[in-house]
Amino acid sequence: MLEKYPALLRIWHWLTVIAVAGLYVTVALRETVLDKKEVGAIVASKLQEFGMSLSGEQAIAVGKAVRAPMWEWHYLFGYLLAFAILVRIVAMLKGDASMPVIKVLRAKTPKDRGMALVHLGICFMLMVMTLTGLGYHFHEALGIAKESVHWAKEVHEFFVWPLGILIVLHIGGVVMHEIITKERIISYMVGGK
Repeated sequence: MLEKYPALLRIWHWLTVIAVAGLYVTVALRETVLDKKEVGAIVASKLQEFGMSLSGEQAIAVGKAVRAPMWEWHYLFGYLLAFAILVRIVAMLKGDASMPVIKVLRAKTPKDRGMALVHLGICFMLMVMTLTGLGYHFHEALGIAKESVHWAKEVHEFFVWPLGILIVLHIGGVVMHEIITKERIISYMVGGK
C-alpha cells in the first residue's frame, strides 16, 4: 500500500497541531480567567474580607504571579512549535514535503490554488509568530533592550486572529474535501496509508 503522507510530514503536522492548540489555549486563558487585573481584583476583594488590603499595583502583581505558570506552558508550546518547524524543514530537504510556495505556483485550479494559499499563509504566519515570539522571549539573552523588541510583540500578537481564521478554513476545507471526495485525507494524515 502506497504511503500518502510520509511519517516525517505527519509528525510535523501533529506536533504543529499540539503546539498551536496549546498556544491558543494559553492565550485564551490569559484573556479570560487568568487576566491579571481580574485575578488581582478577586484576590484584593478576598483579602478585604479578612481585613487586609492591596493597592491596584499590588493586586496586578499578584494576578501576574498567579498566571506565571500558564506562561511557562505558553513558552513550552512555543518551543515545540519551533521544533515542529525544524521537522518541516528536514521533511522538505528529504523530499517528504514540498515548499508551500511551490504548491501555490503548481496549482492547476482556483480551488487548488486557494487551498495552497491557505496552507502557505498558515506556514508563513507560524514562522513569523515563532521567530517574533522567540526574539521577544529571549531579548535579554540576546542583549537587546525590551523597548527595542516591542515591535516583535506587536507582530506576534497581530497574527493571532488571521492565523486562527486560516486554521478554521484549513480544517473546514479538509472536512468538506473528506465528505465530498471520500479520499480519506484525515485517515492518511493519521496513519499514512
